[in-house]
Amino acid sequence: MTTGDGDTTQSGMKHRNGPVHICLVSDQALANINPALAHEPNRALFPARRVILICDQEHLEQARYQKQVLLDHDITTDIHAVVQGFDPLDIAALIGQVSAVFDTLSPAEKLSVALNASGGSKALSLAAVSVFMRNSLPVFLVDARNDRLVWLSGEEKGTFDIPDKADLEDVFASNGFRIIGPVPVRHSIKPKLLRLGERMAKNVTAFARVMGPFNGYVSRAKDEGGVYRAGPVSHKMRENADFHRMVDYFCDTGLLSWQGHHLVFRGLEAARFLRGGWFEFYAYAVIDQLRQDWARDNYPVQIGDLASGVNIEAPTGSRNEIDVAFLCNNRLYLIECKTGYFDEDAHPTGPASTMLYKLDWLGDIGAPVSKTAIFSYRPIPEHDRSRARQMNIDVIAGGTEILQLREFLEQWIEVPAEAG
Repeated sequence: MTTGDGDTTQSGMKHRNGPVHICLVSDQALANINPALAHEPNRALFPARRVILICDQEHLEQARYQKQVLLDHDITTDIHAVVQGFDPLDIAALIGQVSAVFDTLSPAEKLSVALNASGGSKALSLAAVSVFMRNSLPVFLVDARNDRLVWLSGEEKGTFDIPDKADLEDVFASNGFRIIGPVPVRHSIKPKLLRLGERMAKNVTAFARVMGPFNGYVSRAKDEGGVYRAGPVSHKMRENADFHRMVDYFCDTGLLSWQGHHLVFRGLEAARFLRGGWFEFYAYAVIDQLRQDWARDNYPVQIGDLASGVNIEAPTGSRNEIDVAFLCNNRLYLIECKTGYFDEDAHPTGPASTMLYKLDWLGDIGAPVSKTAIFSYRPIPEHDRSRARQMNIDVIAGGTEILQLREFLEQWIEVPAEAG
């Protein structure tokens, strides 16, 4: 056996009285992290005070990512890397290596240890389960699809729901990514801003036609002593009833006012918010309302951490921002929100393509594999929708689709099979 980290013995001495989880490492990290973090007052094996991560050489990097997340939650964590050899069915050698890991436990720890058999290769999982069965010790695995912990052996029977204690930072970090500044926003929903989103959604067909000119004025606004002044607004737009009504709704927020024929924004952040941030906020607010309703009604799944403006750095150093991200039922959901115009004649490598490839790249983050979507206030050309479908990216764009945003989310968020 080889060890992935040189401090295995030292860190293992911090807590000698369990509970201890021995976990098998694969690409999907939440199946190891959420059970270790689970605060279950009536269950002796949760949360874990110590975790031992067993991995093969190919998953050593993933084990290190998971270890750091658990350490950040003050859980003593060690890594043991095993050698599988060339024959994945050589179970006997793996049983010996898992037994050697088990033998490092103190007598007290052996009384409160459980095997989380959710990850690892089939051979490693069979070997680990064999060791625990032979010692009449508890084994469980995570049914990630249904967000349930299932007992395979031990005194405990049946299943129970796993509390989703991991946050977005944990999910990204356990896959080698990290969330960088500025800090993601967990909004406290302000009624005025929520009302703006609701008004804009109800008038999406009319306002989508005048959104472009408004955004153009915003982009040309100039700083004049801390306020941003744009215009003058053209006579055509001033006479456009839809444009005037939309601007009036923006003015009701206190972030914008008329000054003659000019639009005056209350600072740069106000201008940015009204250029498109309001739509991101509205998407966030709809998800947050769904989260509250499901919690109140004890729905089969519960939405966990939710944030907007999530800036992500990959292990390679490349960076991207995602507009809205949330966790539900052991899965990561990523959403891009746009109010800009998508040109029917745009080149395939244009702005829509950049957005699609960003979501495609982030969709590889396992939790298990993420679900991704584009919410667009204005229509999206069919050729861009087609490329999105090829990338398994869902699209909600314009008209009735925006009006039915909540209905889409209720269908999009995956529900346990027995509750569907």
